[in-house]
Amino acid sequence: MVHRKVQRRFTTRGEFFSNNEINAQRVKIAKNQFDNFVDYLLEDQSINDIAVDGANRKWFATNNGVWLMSSDCQTEIHHFSKENSPLLSNDVLTVTVDGKTGEVFFGTEAGICSYRGDATVGETYGGNPVKVFPNPARPELDGPISVQGLVANAWIKFVDAAGNLVYQTKSNGGTVTWNGNDLSGNRVATGTYFILASDDFGSERQVGKVYLVH
Repeated sequence: MVHRKVQRRFTTRGEFFSNNEINAQRVKIAKNQFDNFVDYLLEDQSINDIAVDGANRKWFATNNGVWLMSSDCQTEIHHFSKENSPLLSNDVLTVTVDGKTGEVFFGTEAGICSYRGDATVGETYGGNPVKVFPNPARPELDGPISVQGLVANAWIKFVDAAGNLVYQTKSNGGTVTWNGNDLSGNRVATGTYFILASDDFGSERQVGKVYLVH
């Protein structure tokens, strides 16, 4: 019997069910942009569980805390440990993501805790209203303004009452967060801001608004 060896890593879940024999490769990450040296993703870490959020980012539960990596696993977004976060223990046994709310649950040897993530599963239809919270956003707000219920990976623009663009970004799946600053990093003035969202083709559009108190 002749076995065909394919030198590539898994890129989609469907590859597990293909008839081809696949040799999965470990993910390599460049140490920095100035040299050609690379490390393997989470090298020397014991990975106990993996979960994928609404933006296709990967959560890794290990014996040394929890890592959140970008969708291509080339960028570290978060590394939570008992020392730098409310994580109950660095021995994280399981991780689960609620795709509808974005909440991430960690099962540790010391109990269960959760983190309010910023990614949800995107909507396929843009006719549903978006959810904006807190609204109004008051000066004592400790955290970002969240917009949920967006079409998947939507382009978002925040504009003022005069139609001036103050901020724009792309959603994480069906959620986007805004810290109330403009594109220059300055806090915007008190007022109503309109949220304009659309998919890549402009065929699915959504609107919302938030009142922000400086």
